[in-house]
Amino acid sequence: MKSIINQYKKELLQVARYSVETVTNYISCIYEYIDYAKEQLNINPLKAKANHIWLWMATLKQKGISPSRLIHHRSALKGLFELLIKMDKIDQNPVDATFRIRRRQSDLNQPIPTEVAYKLLRSIDQSSWLGERNFMIISILWTLGLRLEELRTLKVADFETNHDPQNNIGLLRVHGKDKKQRALFVVDKLYTNLLKYLNHPQSPKEKLQPLFPTKYSKLKAISGDRVERMINEYAQKAGIKERITPHD
Repeated sequence: MKSIINQYKKELLQVARYSVETVTNYISCIYEYIDYAKEQLNINPLKAKANHIWLWMATLKQKGISPSRLIHHRSALKGLFELLIKMDKIDQNPVDATFRIRRRQSDLNQPIPTEVAYKLLRSIDQSSWLGERNFMIISILWTLGLRLEELRTLKVADFETNHDPQNNIGLLRVHGKDKKQRALFVVDKLYTNLLKYLNHPQSPKEKLQPLFPTKYSKLKAISGDRVERMINEYAQKAGIKERITPHD
């Protein structure tokens, strides 16, 4: 068992090129599952069937962990069993038969009501790079609940697109106060739209460039004042009367 876990860790670090923090979280998820499979299900954790994975995910949900954390557990297990298939130890991935976890609406840190956010986003003309940038800025502020300074300090390298691309799941590494860092899941349409933005010819390409640069320089991040003015301009255009401001 230990040799397989070590091989999995090596695959994540050297092949998938996940960050050390992500790999540590994955391995932690795996060990939690192994303890449950041995102590509660009395099975070989590496020989699990779909129903065993269902039971494990249901147990996690009953403990009250967030959908984001459930996604993390599922992705960790899926990767482990994919490695076992590659090693010819099993034929099918039992995780494939389980449900795809989605965030509950209440888990999104929403400073404004959903209908107002959609109205604001619909007012943005995305036919230009500037429009795509502004659309992504507002989308990320709304859905992920970032502080304004956290958004401004994002770099291209902070968006990890290869977390689970088949299921449209990526990671965004956010740098907060006192050099604290946290990883947020970027899923579904937000993941697709962020990829589209980064693939635009005018978007920043270098890892250390700001994810959201100014109109005139790819080396300088957009200012907080400009983001606030931009939101006010779109709100007026959309006919929104509520005062909308980014999270400080």
